[in-house]
Amino acid sequence: MTSSLPCVTLKRNRQSRSFRDGNQLVFTKAIDSLSSKNIQVGQLVQVAVPREQSSSLEVLGYGVYNPHSLYRIRFLCHKYVQPSLFKQIQNKEADPEEALRVVLRHHLRSALQLRQGGLIDWNSTDTYRLCHGEGDSLSGLAIDVIGSQHAVIMSSALWCQVHRDMIQSEVQATLGSGVQLVWRTTPSRLEQDGLSEATKEGQDTTNRFTLLLNGAQESSSEKDKVVYYRENGVKFAAYPYEGGQKTSVYCDQRENRMHVASLAKGKTVLDLCCYHGGFSLTALVQGNAKAATAVDSSADAVKAAADNAELNRVELECVQADITSFLQDMHGQRSWDIVVLDPPKLAPSVSALDKARRKYHALNRDAIKVIADTGGYLMTCTCSAAMTQEEGGQAFLNMVQGAALAAHRRVTLLRVSGAASCHTQSPISWPAGNYLTAALFYVHPTE
Repeated sequence: MTSSLPCVTLKRNRQSRSFRDGNQLVFTKAIDSLSSKNIQVGQLVQVAVPREQSSSLEVLGYGVYNPHSLYRIRFLCHKYVQPSLFKQIQNKEADPEEALRVVLRHHLRSALQLRQGGLIDWNSTDTYRLCHGEGDSLSGLAIDVIGSQHAVIMSSALWCQVHRDMIQSEVQATLGSGVQLVWRTTPSRLEQDGLSEATKEGQDTTNRFTLLLNGAQESSSEKDKVVYYRENGVKFAAYPYEGGQKTSVYCDQRENRMHVASLAKGKTVLDLCCYHGGFSLTALVQGNAKAATAVDSSADAVKAAADNAELNRVELECVQADITSFLQDMHGQRSWDIVVLDPPKLAPSVSALDKARRKYHALNRDAIKVIADTGGYLMTCTCSAAMTQEEGGQAFLNMVQGAALAAHRRVTLLRVSGAASCHTQSPISWPAGNYLTAALFYVHPTE
C-alpha cells in the first residue's frame, strides 16, 4: 500500500473495534505504529488497520493527527461511513491541503443541508448550531449562526488552530459572503488537546495554536456591536464580538424552552440561572405565562434579561442574586407554578462528580420547595457530561428523586430530553458527546 500521506496503523483487537466501526476519536493506546516519527500537529493522515489473518493493511479513512493529545487522531472521513468522500480524498492525497479542504467543504455543506431539511422552524428562528463537532464529522469544531448574518466559530482542538484560515474560508463559502465570521477558542479544551506540549517543542513558531486564544480579533467598536436574533419567535440581543460566554448564545435549550412554554399559560414561572432570560421570556411571549421571575448571580446576565424583556415588550421580574440564597429566602414566602433550574457546569470532570452531586441535590431540593403547594412543574438541567452520562443518565434522575424526598414532595418524571436537534450526535460517539440532560417533573400537591 502506497500513499503520499503518513499512515497510522491501529491495533486490531476488541478494544479498537469502535474505531473500526466509526468512532471518530482514536486514543493513544489504540495505535500500533506510525509510518513516520515526524507527523506534525493537525497533519492529515491515513488511518489503517491490519486485515484479519493477513500482514496487509486496510485503510479505514483519514484524520488529523496530534502527538500531544489524548485524542491522537480525530477521524474526519471513514471509508464505510462516507465512501464517496473517501474516494475524493484518495484522489487528492498528493495535495494534503486540498484534500483537507475537500473534507471541510463536504461536511459543512452537508451540515447546512441537514439544518435546512426541517430541523428548524425558519419562520420563528434564525439562530442555530451549524456544526456540532463529532455530530457533523468535524471533531473539535463548533459553529453557531446568530441572526442569519453572523457566525461564531469555536475551536477546541489544535488542528482547528492550525487550519484556521482554511476553516474560515470554507465556512464563508458555505454561508455566503454576507455572513460575518467571529473566531473563538476554548482555552481549557486546547490545553487538554496538548497546547502546552506543542508550544514547548517549538512547533508554535507561527503562533498558529495560541492565535486569538482570548477571543476574536476585532476592533474596539466591533466589540460593542449588538446582534439581534430570534428564537421561537422571541427576540434577543447578543454580543458575539465582545468575547462573552462561548458563542454568546445557548441555542441548545431552544426546544426545551418551547416545551416549558407549552405548559405556562396562566402560570407563574421562576427561571433560575437565567442568563439572557431564554426560558422565562419564551414562557411569557409564546406561552402566555401569567408572570415570570428571572434570577442570575451575574449582573450582566440580569441586565441582558431585562433588556430582552423590553425588546419583547413584556414584564419580567429580574433579580441579581445567588440562587442558593434566593431559594432559601423565598421558601415559605413565595412560590411558583413552574421552576426552571439550569445551572452552569458543576462537574467539569468525573473527579468532580461527588461534590457536584451534593450541589445538584441541594439546588433541586430548594427549587422543589418553592413550587406551589397546589402542584407544579420542575424543569431541571445539567450541562455536565459527567453527570449526564453517569449510570446511563439514571444518576441524575435518582438525584432529583432524593431531592424531592428531602423537600417532602412527590415527583413524577414526565420527559427527559437533551440538546436541540441542531446539536447533532454521531451514533457511535453519542455517549461521550451527550452532555445535556433536561428533565421535566410534575411536582404533586402537598398532602
